[in-house]
Amino acid sequence: MSETKEILKMILSDKKLMNSSAFKDKVYVDEPIIKPASQLPRPVVPQKIKEMKGLAFTPEAYWKTSAWLFYTQGKFMEDYEDNYEYQTDFVKYYPTYRDLTAEQARGYFSWRTNVRNGQIKKAPLPFVYIYIYELINCIGSNDPQECFDRLKKFAGEYCSIDESIKKYTDLWLKDFIVYYGLPSSLADDLSDLQYDKSLLTLINYEGQSENDIFEAINTLSSYQITKSLYYLSSPDEFRTVLINSFIKLSDFFRNNRKNSLCSKLFGNIVECTYNIFASAVFYDRQPLRSCDYSLNEIHSFSCRNGKWSCRKYYGNRSRNGHLGDFVKAVDSLLRDNADFKYKISYTGVSKTAVSIIKAEIEELEKNRRKKASKKVVFDLSRLDDIRKSSDIIRDKLLVDEDMEQEYFSINEAAPDQQNNISNGCMLEKEEKNFLCGLLYGKSLSEISKQFSLLADSVNEKLFEHFSDTVIGFSSDVPYIIEDYTDELKKMFPKE
Repeated sequence: MSETKEILKMILSDKKLMNSSAFKDKVYVDEPIIKPASQLPRPVVPQKIKEMKGLAFTPEAYWKTSAWLFYTQGKFMEDYEDNYEYQTDFVKYYPTYRDLTAEQARGYFSWRTNVRNGQIKKAPLPFVYIYIYELINCIGSNDPQECFDRLKKFAGEYCSIDESIKKYTDLWLKDFIVYYGLPSSLADDLSDLQYDKSLLTLINYEGQSENDIFEAINTLSSYQITKSLYYLSSPDEFRTVLINSFIKLSDFFRNNRKNSLCSKLFGNIVECTYNIFASAVFYDRQPLRSCDYSLNEIHSFSCRNGKWSCRKYYGNRSRNGHLGDFVKAVDSLLRDNADFKYKISYTGVSKTAVSIIKAEIEELEKNRRKKASKKVVFDLSRLDDIRKSSDIIRDKLLVDEDMEQEYFSINEAAPDQQNNISNGCMLEKEEKNFLCGLLYGKSLSEISKQFSLLADSVNEKLFEHFSDTVIGFSSDVPYIIEDYTDELKKMFPKE
């Protein structure tokens, strides 16, 4: 200190220096007086923080772990509150109280005071993680359930400010439940357990609803269904083929393969060593504990003498590429079948899977044809044509005695001949030509333009014989229902 003062005195008393161009002919304004660091003002450090800092220099701290020191300092400052404005941002990895300057420590405890009072604001990330570490170590409350509730609430709210913490908080919340033995239901809404829930749905597919199976596939597939153009245009068809194909393929693996379809797609359950509260500053107060904990039937933990292991499906626990290939194959084959404008290709799918998907698409088409054949369309614009047809039918029903005698003479023919004649005579010439044209492959332009009216009339007249409609429509194009083709050809032979 004496040397510093002596240097300042020498500079100010040197006449040659004071008369030099550096000082001469200058206008002087107010400037801060040069002072040594010892004379600069320092922030006031509360006694409690000084004492906390002092814990790092106790004899016990020299041989204990940094996690022990964090826990000890945290319990010492458990109820401390402060009111200090700190605006500077900074970065620290695995931050602890020991890493904070006195000013940063005051800033942290002031921010924590506001958080505990429900005022959660953006802060330097070291502050955020130190607060999370406190809750993991049950600093602030001795009740694990209360600390879990605080941690979950804080993580949910702060993620809206900085989403980067979510990948850690979801993991630590799950570990918290396991380590402290809380109810497994608390983990149901965590992303890692959502994965298990969807996977269990596919593993136990036989007892699941179609909607649950679809949602599970949609959650686990790397090929995102809801972004498919074909799915957006025909969601019901896509869902039906996808769900039925998955069930049929799962049945095939169950009956013909050693491993299940889910084993092929997702692998098998594996047990590995586990680092509980990984990447967090955590002090294990029960280092030699032994316990078992199950989150569900495919995700469990065990601890033997403080060494943890985890049994679950490892690998990429998000969207699955193998399942994505299967879903993409369904999309591709549906597009090909519908001659969709935008085609896509697929790879990585077995011939068995492709054949099952194609069979389900064919079943879908078959059901669609059946529905189309039974569809009744009311076209009010054709009422005039319907009235005219009804007048013709009415006139023909009003027969005279000669026509009646002719009718009975026809009915005396042989049974097979009578059946063909009566049904044939029931049709008008135009109706018969229309029916024969469809039977023997004439083009629609050669038959008639009144497809709907003639089809309705033919179906009505032949209904008593077949107990069903014989002419169906597909995209407004009439066709003979395949089941009745042979019988109709006997009734109406080609002329």
